[in-house]
Amino acid sequence: MRLRTFTYVAALSALTLAGIAGAADGRDGFLEPRQEFIKVERVVQPDYPHRLTVKFRDAVLARATDLGAVTSVSAADLTHIQMLAARHGITFRQLINLPDETLIYLEQRAEAHSGIAQPDLAGMMIVDGPADVDLQQVADDLHASALTEWVYFQELLPPPPCDDITPDTPLYYPAQQGYHGPNPGLNMTAAWGMGSTRGAGIRVADCEYDYNENHEDLCNITDEPGQTPGGLWEDHGTAVQGELVSLDNGYGCTGLVPDAESWFFSEYTVEEGSRRVTAITNAIATMGIGDVVLLEMQTFGGGGGYVPAEFDPAVWTVCRNGTDAGVIVVAAAGNGDQNLDAAAYNEYMSRGDSGAIIVGAGTSNTNHDKLSFSTYGSRVNVQGWGGQVFTLAYGDYARHGNDYNQEYTAAFSGTSSASPFVTSCCIALQSLAVEQLGRRLDPYELRDILITTGIPQGSGGHIGPFPDMEAAASTILADRMTLVVGDLVGGRDGDFDVSGATPNTSHYLVYSLRGTGSTYVAQLDVTLGLASPKLGADGTSDGTGNVHWTLGVPNAASGRTIWFQSAEYGRTSNVVETAVK
Repeated sequence: MRLRTFTYVAALSALTLAGIAGAADGRDGFLEPRQEFIKVERVVQPDYPHRLTVKFRDAVLARATDLGAVTSVSAADLTHIQMLAARHGITFRQLINLPDETLIYLEQRAEAHSGIAQPDLAGMMIVDGPADVDLQQVADDLHASALTEWVYFQELLPPPPCDDITPDTPLYYPAQQGYHGPNPGLNMTAAWGMGSTRGAGIRVADCEYDYNENHEDLCNITDEPGQTPGGLWEDHGTAVQGELVSLDNGYGCTGLVPDAESWFFSEYTVEEGSRRVTAITNAIATMGIGDVVLLEMQTFGGGGGYVPAEFDPAVWTVCRNGTDAGVIVVAAAGNGDQNLDAAAYNEYMSRGDSGAIIVGAGTSNTNHDKLSFSTYGSRVNVQGWGGQVFTLAYGDYARHGNDYNQEYTAAFSGTSSASPFVTSCCIALQSLAVEQLGRRLDPYELRDILITTGIPQGSGGHIGPFPDMEAAASTILADRMTLVVGDLVGGRDGDFDVSGATPNTSHYLVYSLRGTGSTYVAQLDVTLGLASPKLGADGTSDGTGNVHWTLGVPNAASGRTIWFQSAEYGRTSNVVETAVK
């Protein structure tokens, strides 16, 4: 049955993607309120180097002035905050050192994607004071205020990244990089044969201290503009980059996702010093929907050992902003052997789920047991190898020509070595989803695939399953919605068929004259694989999940290439490139 003529170029139907609004999820424009953090009984000043941070409640819309005072955009009464500041001699400055427009963009992007109201990012501040200020009393006073959401002592120089290791380069792949192979490896080799799983089209931002940009097996990593890493723990970042994106070049290592686009955001720079929250925030702002941010960092927890960086409420807040916007966040669990379900972490757990994928450290054998140092608990989602990882840097395995830029290790370890395993899986599956499903996976969807298809954990406190990339990729392939476009000839009818759609569901055929791209359509909650897409036709799938359109092709389309894709709420098909005869 002929449904309508496929209108083209200037004669495009009045229907546009914006016209899909009523057929999506019925959002009425109102945002779901966010849940504020539950205040702990008291925040105790630690004995390691730190600074005091505070977040004012969202309704206050507190802003730090250039002179260190606090004002309220919403005209809230700040008299007692001003008196407190005068009494202690303290001043305030914005915690995230990024332009206002960047913070507004982050909030609006996350709200549009998630439908959840976002925290006031500019309301997170650093509290400065004279050398003899009683910072504990300041914290107590701010904590007692009804205008503040939380108060936290943030490490000035957070702990080292979480690892626990003190002429011509041969090719080490695959012999030394067994983690590419089947169990006890990730089965990435099998996944590489199942479609686009080498990371093409996906960006990853590594947030940590530093890396060696001159290593012979790394190239084209983009550094955060305007920042110079401070030179701390270079080997660590180099080893992480090696696991992810070392070159497939016939020598050295080969990354798990060598075709991904890698970025680096330093948490300690020459320009700004300690800047963990700003680095993470800028990484999230730079990455797009479905890209990946890796937090190669840890912090001291309530039980005294190392835990995920998001134990810091400011880090948790920006991570949740990222996942609400569709950015994938992967984070090391930390090497503190801490039980996150213990009473010391009640406040942390009460915040709910940030959406980040927390990674524990397991053994490099088929048991996949928890390693003794790994932090654990119900909040830890999946695991990677916590030892014996072959990658770049350190030089314990080889230092060719006595050259720092030709160093290799066989002993990278900790939740640091584990986290790039899971990050690479996320990148590979995201790339496959774009190719096969025509969309990017949501953070929670991607995390669920890794958990449900993973190899069960062995002994020890809960760190979750070990990813099985062949099984995970198979899940994505099984969810394909397939669009088939018949031969198109100008002036004649053309056939368009979709299979695998959700039965009895509104369905849309979209096209582009500009080629492939990435376009998020909020009304359908999908990311189309087309640049500047237009709506060509709509309809309803039948009871078996099939949709058929017969559309007239204009004479003016002859000789042109057109890209097509079909979509329903939450799902898209493959992209079909067609040359019109």
